[in-house]
Amino acid sequence: MSDRTDSDSTNAASALAGRRLMGIGLDWFLCLVISSAFFVQPEYVDTTGLERILVAGSPLATLAIWALQHFVLVALLGTTIGHRLAGVRVVREDGGRFVGPIKAAGRTVLLALVIPAVVWDSEGRGLHDRLMGTRVESTRKDAS
Repeated sequence: MSDRTDSDSTNAASALAGRRLMGIGLDWFLCLVISSAFFVQPEYVDTTGLERILVAGSPLATLAIWALQHFVLVALLGTTIGHRLAGVRVVREDGGRFVGPIKAAGRTVLLALVIPAVVWDSEGRGLHDRLMGTRVESTRKDAS
């Protein structure tokens, strides 16, 4: 019976991991749109369409926009726009109502470093979540 539980836990973690990646991808795309609209690199001024969105914005501006939106939205709401669309949210391990600015700031910095975010445990928690005392959970009732 414990093997079934471990298997179910692994499947749930895998499903959640895909939605987490989808959420961060959506957030990054939105930040690319903002960056390409307001922080165009000089060599891409004449580009249009999808190329303009994907490569014209300053990479540092895109990262700064992502970090700011991630910090503010996770600290106040527990979810970013991408998280919301993907059906996940960030919660505190200790059961606190809000993630708060300290945990959100630490989580944002660790996510921006990338490595802590790609090191996961068997429960699907990234190192950034373990270090900050947070976890990502599903907001959808039909999902595990």
